[in-house]
Amino acid sequence: MATGIFLEVLLNQDHTISASPVFCGRVRFRKSTCQKCLEICPENAISLNPGPTINSNCNDCGLCQNSCPTEVFHNELHTDQYLVNQAKGFLGKDPQHIPGEKKLLFVSCHRAENQDKNSLHLTCLGRITANIILGTALAGFDGVVLVKGICSQCRLQQGEKSITHSISASRLLLQSTGLTRFTIDIEEKEKKKEALLSRRDIFSNISNTIKIKTASLVHHKEKAIRKKLTGISENKKHKRLSPGKEMLLSLLKQKRVVIPIAAHYMSDFPWGTITIDEHNCSACGICLAVCPTGAIFKKIKQEHHFFYFNSSLCNNCSLCREACPENAIDFEEDFAFAAILKEQANLVATITVASCIICGDVITARKTTVCPTCQKRQVRPMHVNV
Repeated sequence: MATGIFLEVLLNQDHTISASPVFCGRVRFRKSTCQKCLEICPENAISLNPGPTINSNCNDCGLCQNSCPTEVFHNELHTDQYLVNQAKGFLGKDPQHIPGEKKLLFVSCHRAENQDKNSLHLTCLGRITANIILGTALAGFDGVVLVKGICSQCRLQQGEKSITHSISASRLLLQSTGLTRFTIDIEEKEKKKEALLSRRDIFSNISNTIKIKTASLVHHKEKAIRKKLTGISENKKHKRLSPGKEMLLSLLKQKRVVIPIAAHYMSDFPWGTITIDEHNCSACGICLAVCPTGAIFKKIKQEHHFFYFNSSLCNNCSLCREACPENAIDFEEDFAFAAILKEQANLVATITVASCIICGDVITARKTTVCPTCQKRQVRPMHVNV
């Protein structure tokens, strides 16, 4: 029995990263041109038809997780919180640490020279997120040192851009929480050619592989059983606080005090505040339909449509702006981090509507009294055979 389980684990080549297609921008809006996951995946393991699927080429590097603005991809075993908890376990374990010296966390990639045993080892540093760095700072570390190999010679070299974005976002978050003394350094130390592994090292590697595969197997079995018992697919929950934003919110609440600074809007950072041009908005509601987190919603009262926006839910996927047929949506130039903590929706537009005098559809109360569809029909009348 045990032998069969071990064989199943060893032969099981399933990756630990999974995808939730319902959150994909190309699924929610078929004209979306987003393909960030395809561009960053080093193994050509992702396909879009139109939703994302992962094949057996996946090496669980995690680059797709950081590149996807709607957080379609997630590793349920090695989450951001798991890595932060692993880092917390290193605190106080270094017997050579001199009181008064900075407590540094070393994080290295698979090509970097091995650091001490109390450090995080990742396939690629592109897996590091701003949440992980902020969580490390709040845990009690004075700084993090990212040790990488020569990225230009690595098959995962696409991850270098992800590292840069994560560091920039992290520094803004550290500034917003007053943790300005926390340092982020990056070093390049290519690993030397390894000698032949000893028998102990070989069995140690096999043991670690079994642990990882066993955890993955048990997790997926448990997930399948839960799905059958509940009869509900997790992918159907398309209105939710994204895991990344949920962790960020938790970290900011842990700090309690957030300096009311404003950051310049960046399309690659997971936050933003939208604006709606009331003159151009047609109250069609497409932005509500494509939003994967429910950050945009509206209330209707008589002839008025009130549009609300919740910054704490927004992950800056830009689907609303991309899908708006009237080009009425944009993002404010500056973003205040305090908006994430408020967890409340603000009124961003009030649209007065009326009814088309021909078909009765809802239209904006402007100069025209006929909807666009009826206007086209008037210009191009239907051909009638006599």
